[in-house]
Amino acid sequence: MRKRILFIFLLVLCLCAVPVSAAALGKVSGVKAKQSGEKVKVTWNTAAGAKGYQVYQKTGSEKFHRIKTTGKKSYTVRGLTPGNTYYFRVRAYADSSGKKKYGKYSSSVKITIKNSSAAESKVITVSPKSDTYKKKYMNTSWFTEQTRSYYVLRSYLEYFSNIGGGELHLKKGTYNLQFPLYIPSNTTVIFEDGVTIKRQDKGTLFILCSYNDVNTGKKFYGYNGVHDIKIIGRGKVVFDKEFGGNAAILMGHTKNILIEGITFARMSDTSAHFIEMDASNNVEIRNCTFEGSTSGGKKEAINLDVPDPATGGFTWEGSGQDKTANDTVYIHNNVFKNLTAGVGTHMYTPGHPHKNIRIENNSFSSCRTFAIRAQNWEDSSILNNTFTNITAPDGSALAIDARGISNVVVKGNSITNSDAFMKIIVSRYSDGTISSRPGLANYDPVFNSVKEEDVVYNTVSGLKTDYAVSYVNTTTHQGTNTKYWKARN
Repeated sequence: MRKRILFIFLLVLCLCAVPVSAAALGKVSGVKAKQSGEKVKVTWNTAAGAKGYQVYQKTGSEKFHRIKTTGKKSYTVRGLTPGNTYYFRVRAYADSSGKKKYGKYSSSVKITIKNSSAAESKVITVSPKSDTYKKKYMNTSWFTEQTRSYYVLRSYLEYFSNIGGGELHLKKGTYNLQFPLYIPSNTTVIFEDGVTIKRQDKGTLFILCSYNDVNTGKKFYGYNGVHDIKIIGRGKVVFDKEFGGNAAILMGHTKNILIEGITFARMSDTSAHFIEMDASNNVEIRNCTFEGSTSGGKKEAINLDVPDPATGGFTWEGSGQDKTANDTVYIHNNVFKNLTAGVGTHMYTPGHPHKNIRIENNSFSSCRTFAIRAQNWEDSSILNNTFTNITAPDGSALAIDARGISNVVVKGNSITNSDAFMKIIVSRYSDGTISSRPGLANYDPVFNSVKEEDVVYNTVSGLKTDYAVSYVNTTTHQGTNTKYWKARN
């Protein structure tokens, strides 16, 4: 009996003597990198069975290389270059029978090194004759007096992309752009009185995106693009679209955007908008002027659209085409005049309505097709705007063209000397549109959910109709089912 007990005791000791490191090592998790001054501290969680850890680093297109072996759960990296982006990963190791065993590599963590020098400022003031940031580009063949203002602005916006944002002030003068400029997150651009921004060919002026993500193939989804951007004009500031082509400002998959005090002028191309807004959240446009469209197409000064390959509504290469609609947009105290169309949506994606769109206290005059098109909008409002001379040669112009709306309140508006105030119809694609875009064939119509009392309390005079609102909720847009409502006070 004693021998049996001794045997069991020795067996247990042998089992307990098996090294922990002989078991499978846990994968390192929770890797983080945080900059402090000119150093980056990489930290991670303990991995089961680990005796120590190996830290790996890479930048750009190079391969990971080991920079430290340590028994601790952190390592401080020095000598990194401001503006560069670095990647770190960690793996655990243990000893087993005199040999090292390694666990799997952790997920990598990315950090862009900010310049911590006190001499570096996040508030920059430039003029059309300024030098570029640290004279970047100035010794290249691309840099001439003609291209100077473009490269000056680009160099500082690239700098802001690397340091996490900043504030750029533009002094009075004309800034000529050869290519679009990209505005990164946490950036404010202030245009002083007397600034004019122009393209020297057809193209976009500003795209809301970081330079670090341009031409990388990166796709954005939802509202995970750039954020917290302010574009502010002080005094007379003009974004001149004389040469047409695309938008003055293009934004997609963005959030927390303010555009204020800018005059958008001379929209001269059938494919152009002043502002292209898609898949964006919490956008405010205030105290701006939109004037002078000579384009023949039905293009809005401000276009609200959905990134959807079937509609082709937003084809920017950075979009993941995930059908994200706009949400929480406030357009107020602006002037829209001498345009084809003011604010609106000209394509729709069923099941993806724009929500919380507020169009308030704006002035619309001399719009040749419509002032506002609310298509596939929900939980929105059009309040206290003025409309004058909304007319077309054939008498078909509308102050408000509504299609497939739900819980949209139209109240306190005033319209004079115009063709018609408001027309509400079902949102659907015509056979001609479907033939040019076959992907729309299975897109069902979007019907309306409208209360009469939500749309009739407006002031109208000098219309070519004897009613304020026409409403039909069948796919035959006019006929015996159409209701005609008078304005009420």
